[in-house]
Amino acid sequence: MKVVEIFDSIDGEGIRAGAGATFIRLAGCNLRCTYCDTAYALFGEDEPCVYEEMTVDEIVKKVNPRYKRVTLTGGEPLVHKDCRALTERLIENGCEVNVETNGAADITDIPRGGGLFFTIDYKLPSSGMTDKMIWNNFKNLTPRDVVKFVVGSDEDMEQTVEIVKKLKAIYDVMPHIFIGTVYGMYDAKKAVSTILTEDALADARFQLQMHKIIWDPNERGV
Repeated sequence: MKVVEIFDSIDGEGIRAGAGATFIRLAGCNLRCTYCDTAYALFGEDEPCVYEEMTVDEIVKKVNPRYKRVTLTGGEPLVHKDCRALTERLIENGCEVNVETNGAADITDIPRGGGLFFTIDYKLPSSGMTDKMIWNNFKNLTPRDVVKFVVGSDEDMEQTVEIVKKLKAIYDVMPHIFIGTVYGMYDAKKAVSTILTEDALADARFQLQMHKIIWDPNERGV
């Protein structure tokens, strides 16, 4: 597998925000979002992607046993053919695995046992990738999973409301809904105001990218 970096930090957002975890960042992505903040993990960009070829065994050995929490990210981790084998090994080892995925890669091949859950990003219009979303992914979630919306415009927020309404029509018990803003691009106060006044978002949670507040926003390995 093509590994860009493995490091320990806190989860900066989502249902484990503030908890220590081992991050495994894999190279390559099937999308090109306008606001991507990990371009160094992509191929074919101005900035070369530097990675190390590692086996599943080699990766698993890097997981910190103190936490046994893993955030599998990218790029897009699900474009790797060995992603299933990696998640299975991590679960066998007793890890809680958060698979961060972009909504444009099929999640159904990944086993759902143990402590695995998805944080799936619905790409809104400002990303330029809305048409790449696989709706079937968003119809196959569990109450453990997270749907993340990253808002960069009023249009994005309007679409967030509409997508949450569609999800509510599918699920008896909803996945977690988290809403954040594109860093430096959209007023967080405005997003919070919408969450507090829009009925469809009554159970949504606003999130900040804590790692970009604690460290420099461009710092790697945090």
